[in-house]
Amino acid sequence: MGVVTAFEIEVPASTLALAETFERAPDATVQLEQTVGGPDGRDTVSAWISGVEDDRPADLLREDSTVTEVHRLGGDGDAELLELRFEEPICRFADTIFERGGTILRATAEDGVWRMQLRFADSDDVAEAFDDEFTSEFDATITRLYGSNDAPTVDTGLTDKQRRALDAAFDMGYYEIPRAVDLRRVGERLGISRQAVSERLRRGHELLVADLFGERSE
Repeated sequence: MGVVTAFEIEVPASTLALAETFERAPDATVQLEQTVGGPDGRDTVSAWISGVEDDRPADLLREDSTVTEVHRLGGDGDAELLELRFEEPICRFADTIFERGGTILRATAEDGVWRMQLRFADSDDVAEAFDDEFTSEFDATITRLYGSNDAPTVDTGLTDKQRRALDAAFDMGYYEIPRAVDLRRVGERLGISRQAVSERLRRGHELLVADLFGERSE
């Protein structure tokens, strides 16, 4: 029996997908709900898009040459849920992971970089998937390797921007009673607007509560 291996990687959007989107909207965040590729050849994905201030995420994605189809599924305040169909590179990337028995636990793109959390049932499969050809084509870099005692099972789905906002708010006393600072002050530390802080905190709170209690019943 092999050793379960879990790790996080970073892949530039320029080698995978959505580089043009981040050039047009640098503050955008894309969070996948389902992974693309797989044995059934699935090339569509549900994704939450946030950080687009002019409220046109669907139009923004349609202008990206790595996206072939965009359908709006719904919205939740600052974020929109879209169904996307991608061009080949990201599908080929995912297929390589799946064919070697890997699982993509989380996939988020922001600041022009895809960050993914992967898990393989056997460490030998990692070497087969991440061979020289694969790492050269996608410029993939392993940024964190989990030990056997802290390997992830289910991820909260928080993006790095949401984590930073939550961390800054907590560190500055935003959650104290009474509050030591307001959202404007938290935004000043992060270099973003009050509205952007509010949106990141609200979405972060929702993800943390959902992780603790489960998804809302309809």
